[in-house]
Amino acid sequence: MNTRDPQPPADLDEAIIERLREFTTAMDHYIDAHGGRHGLHRTDLNALGHVMDANRRGEDLGPGELAAALNLSAPATSALLARLEGVGHVQRRHSATDRRRVSIEMTAEAMQVGRAVFAPIGGAIREVVAGFTPSEREVVLRFLSEIVDRTTVASQPGPEAPGGG
Repeated sequence: MNTRDPQPPADLDEAIIERLREFTTAMDHYIDAHGGRHGLHRTDLNALGHVMDANRRGEDLGPGELAAALNLSAPATSALLARLEGVGHVQRRHSATDRRRVSIEMTAEAMQVGRAVFAPIGGAIREVVAGFTPSEREVVLRFLSEIVDRTTVASQPGPEAPGGG
């Protein structure tokens, strides 16, 4: 017996996909507008996000991992880090346990800029989330997690899908 909910109508599926596209575009506009006020481009903010996430998890993030996360070449990553260091947003430090390993860390100034850029949208999203029950939030989190995972896999180089063009 199938305990899953029946499939939603195709038009609902399309509406969800359309709203995801609209959200992506809206966030791009938001990041361009708010990041630009601080002299930061989307790649700069994405880099700072990866550094912040790694630091929050207690992990070191090196230039190689950052390059992979951002899909940048080593020279482009080096230029990005030099730019972020130049404006005081990151520091490169040698690991205490392995002096050959370099770790990227955010500065307090970058954390302040990050809060200035993302606090308004974070607050608005928290207001929306507060309107959902805990079980609805679990469904939303599962949905978003699976969407991110599938998008990440689809972004990897590989054979072209049948019928692709």
